[in-house]
Amino acid sequence: MSGEVTRTEIADHLSVLFANGALTKHDLLIGAAAARSEVREVLRQLPDRRYTELRQIWEDIPSLPVGP
Repeated sequence: MSGEVTRTEIADHLSVLFANGALTKHDLLIGAAAARSEVREVLRQLPDRRYTELRQIWEDIPSLPVGP
């Protein structure tokens, strides 16, 4: 896969993690360990806080496109 990182791609890697409760930025990066490096780089831009739902990622990176 090449090109721009999308919300859909991030959700594919992380959405299941939220079933276990709130996550930190560190947790998200661990959950995305199998993702391509561009996805992990986007996640590194997140502030250090707790995320209780995937939508909070979009609030912190609003310019991230939804999909291709």
